[in-house]
Amino acid sequence: MKKYPLPPLVGGFDNGKVTWQSIESVNYDELGYLLSCHLIIEHYLDNFLATYPAAPFGWGAAKLTFSQKVALISELSFPEPYNIPPVIKYLNKLRNRFSHNINKSLTGADLLPISRFVDKCMAEGERNEDPPKEPREVLHFFTLIVCSYFASAISQQAQYGGPQS
Repeated sequence: MKKYPLPPLVGGFDNGKVTWQSIESVNYDELGYLLSCHLIIEHYLDNFLATYPAAPFGWGAAKLTFSQKVALISELSFPEPYNIPPVIKYLNKLRNRFSHNINKSLTGADLLPISRFVDKCMAEGERNEDPPKEPREVLHFFTLIVCSYFASAISQQAQYGGPQS
């Protein structure tokens, strides 16, 4: 596959000259996966919000930020170990850190709150495999758990009491 390199970043200024910072070492696969997980979780969060209230609010027209959406669900009761709002709030903070520093790489330390959440959720059921360790694997399981929780709540609300469109 042909590579399409991006232009370098402005690294700064030294004695009246611009220094350039190469971004060839950026792990676009990792960065893209993190951003995709964030977008997919936001999709489920949007639909969760749309089915949760008794009144059909105009959520689409409100153009809420991800943080505002998380704040809306933060006071809801989530049964342990599925206390989702603090962990997706952390995911948003992590996404923001990466989107403003393209040379950053994901580490186990970056994902520690998310890893702990995944480990707690996996310990709740029958564990057929070891907890994930690699960043992409941690994000994969995290996204599956969060989206599955929201999908279940969305389906239940749509069937038994959420607003119908």
